Amino acid sequence: MPRHFCNFVAIIILLMASIELKKSICRILTDLVKSDNVISVDEMEILEDAAKAFGLTKENHIESYAMSLADAAAYVAIQKPQVRDRIVKLMESCALKDGECCREEALLISSIELENAGKGRILSMPLKNRPILSSQILFVDSTYTPKKNDLDRNYDELSRIVEMAGFELIYIPKVAMDFKVMKKSEDLKRLISILNPTLSESALVSRVMSLQDMDSRYFYLQVLNGKLQMGITILRPSWLIRLPNSVVSGKGYANYLCFDVDMDDIKGQLTAFIEELNRRQNPYTILVNRHTDRSKDFLYRGFHKALLDVMASDKVEPWEVRVYVRAGANPVADKSEPGKKFSVEICKGSTAYPVLINGREAAFYLLLLCGSASSQRGIDFEYDREKSKIVQAQFVEAYHLVSNRDEHFPDITLSSTFRPIKTKVMKGLEECGIIGELHLFKPTKTGKNTYYIPVNPDNVKIISQEGSTPLLDSTIYQVFCRHLGK
Repeated sequence: MPRHFCNFVAIIILLMASIELKKSICRILTDLVKSDNVISVDEMEILEDAAKAFGLTKENHIESYAMSLADAAAYVAIQKPQVRDRIVKLMESCALKDGECCREEALLISSIELENAGKGRILSMPLKNRPILSSQILFVDSTYTPKKNDLDRNYDELSRIVEMAGFELIYIPKVAMDFKVMKKSEDLKRLISILNPTLSESALVSRVMSLQDMDSRYFYLQVLNGKLQMGITILRPSWLIRLPNSVVSGKGYANYLCFDVDMDDIKGQLTAFIEELNRRQNPYTILVNRHTDRSKDFLYRGFHKALLDVMASDKVEPWEVRVYVRAGANPVADKSEPGKKFSVEICKGSTAYPVLINGREAAFYLLLLCGSASSQRGIDFEYDREKSKIVQAQFVEAYHLVSNRDEHFPDITLSSTFRPIKTKVMKGLEECGIIGELHLFKPTKTGKNTYYIPVNPDNVKIISQEGSTPLLDSTIYQVFCRHLGK
């Protein structure tokens, strides 16, 4: 088929694109032109040309302002190949319009390509002090017993590979070793005391032990999802890279690229990734500044500084999700006024945020909480005769906990039931009053039809007349797992 005809077909597809796709294109292109902190006249012109060619309206631009880069990239990734390829080519043309494709632009284009290929995803969350800088490639592993890999055996060689694109390779066991090689733990304790003089002696000792014995799983659970409340789910060893920030509805958002590590060929994967980034960029110069003696003067910059600051900070007050038993043998009476009754409540300290949703919506939310805590890391709503029967059975069990309905349960596996329930749950969450960290509690899409809730399952409690029970120890979770045959 002639190439010009393929391009013509791609353009026609985009002209007929849905509003959601047009919003996604607007968000991606806007973030691209802002990524190098310089918006040239040529780049503004190419945005205007794209608007004309693809039917992007002023309304599309306005609506895209409320859309995160993660949502935009995820929507583009499920389009037909011609559409995805056309958008990437448009990004490349836009990046080169001012005469050069900078590092940030190259990284964003590569991120979209990886998500389009199903090899990675972009994460977006409210902007806060995060220990990952745009100059770092961080290895994240949530597994209990990580195996020795190339990062353990050939860390220096792999570091030199990523340095060729100006990156610093961050491997938590190596960072922990940097803390261990100080002359004595007393020096590290003194340093942490300088950063936070309010810490008690026992707290200082605890921080030193955590830093010197830290592994990738501890960092994932206790730092990323604990202290920093990032609310990300990573099921297998992954690379995490900071992308340029966005502004969503007037608020700053941090963006990250997350993609699976090829554990069988880490060197080959990093080499290919770096070569692809460098291919897009004009020739440039980087300065590699290695500190050869860390045993005497501790390195207080970059990732080490950010991690130290986070670990020296006072304990973050965690969020807690409470699901109240409203039916069965041990219900908790809801004494709230009519129209404000609830079964799901999100709390932080003494502040509570009731989520005003009805029984079937609360059952759906509880189903997602159980699925997110399990080895499945979510609930797959893609219809499958046998699997859908299990999901429906799990939903009914959750329904029994929050409602006295005994029959005629809605079928959550049907799209006509699932969609309105999810919409009402999202609306209830958005109206509960939480600002800045609501993404931790929203149903989040991870696959074609798989959803999970990013909150740490340790922070989910089932409340009955008998008291508060951690989700993982609750009867409803045990029943959920039995349906899975586990």
